[in-house]
Amino acid sequence: MRKVLASVLIVLFAVIGLAAQEKAAGEKKKEVRWHGTIIRSDKEASTLTVRQRGGTIERVVLYSSSTQWTKLNKPAEPSEFKDGSRVICLGNYEGNNFVATHIDLREPAR
Repeated sequence: MRKVLASVLIVLFAVIGLAAQEKAAGEKKKEVRWHGTIIRSDKEASTLTVRQRGGTIERVVLYSSSTQWTKLNKPAEPSEFKDGSRVICLGNYEGNNFVATHIDLREPAR
């Protein structure tokens, strides 16, 4: 009788756990925003290093072929994004990596 009860409880907890995982996977991740000045770009690694404006904190921003590039919220080419340009990056964390879904150029390179 105890073995049957233990088995039923194990199955019940497994079903509850799977339902919770499906719910969590179905929820949209909140988009993260990072803005600052491009201090380094690496086209081979598909990264921009962006320093927070007026600060010393830097973040490496990864981009891909699906990243949307804009200039003042109008379509732009990735080649317009130069070191020294101010940008706003929107995206999500994948592990420890910030992956941009949208990068907007705010002012031209100086």
